[in-house]
Amino acid sequence: MDACDTFLSEKFEVDSDKVQYTAEHILAEYEYSTTSVEQKNGKIVVTPKIDAFEFQTERTVPKLGIMLVGLGGNNGSTFVAGIMANQRSLTWQTKEREIKANYLGSLTQSSTVRLGSNSAGDPVNVPLKNLLPMVEPNDVEVGGWDISSMPLGDAMKKSKVLDVDLQRQLYDDMNNIVPLPSVYFPSFIAANQRDRADHVLKGSKQEQMDQIRKDIRDFKANRKCDKVIVLWTANTERFAEVSPPPPRTPR
Repeated sequence: MDACDTFLSEKFEVDSDKVQYTAEHILAEYEYSTTSVEQKNGKIVVTPKIDAFEFQTERTVPKLGIMLVGLGGNNGSTFVAGIMANQRSLTWQTKEREIKANYLGSLTQSSTVRLGSNSAGDPVNVPLKNLLPMVEPNDVEVGGWDISSMPLGDAMKKSKVLDVDLQRQLYDDMNNIVPLPSVYFPSFIAANQRDRADHVLKGSKQEQMDQIRKDIRDFKANRKCDKVIVLWTANTERFAEVSPPPPRTPR
């Protein structure tokens, strides 16, 4: 292996008495070294400290569901379109060149970590996603809520984030996706969102929360997911002026 051939894409195992592999888990012991500095009896005392940790990582990667709050917004529609483009290995034309779908910019998918050195002293690097069993983005199931009933194809066109040629290829399938009705409290959302709020839950706050919980359960069951995470992508909080408190009136 020469210096130009130090990038490894395959999986690896650690040969150490502090790491154990079972059929279900990777068990690891780790010692974190720090230094405590204190002043005692007029002098500075430096004391090394070691904190011992034990980690247990499941080797089987679960089928993951992601539910977005604000699925039909700029962030949500672009998120779904990006995964869809990568799943299909799409290419599209811009003014400058042809582009192929990729995950460049993703911390897990495009970053590398130095694993160590080989016998010749050359560095050996691996993709961050190979350090531990991780979910592949193309395997996730995506759903979520929005206060607008606009299908994601139209939402993608409205957001104007993606190149037109890519939008054209994704539009029909994106437009088959409609967000679930969402919670809508005007006092917590920017005023410019009021006109698009045609897809909101009714009832008391308890009833709306119960419906959101049911949505998550149903999504997990229908998509056969092992785990579901909820991400916030609705970043249109209302304006709140920050002002100093009024002067106190002397008694």
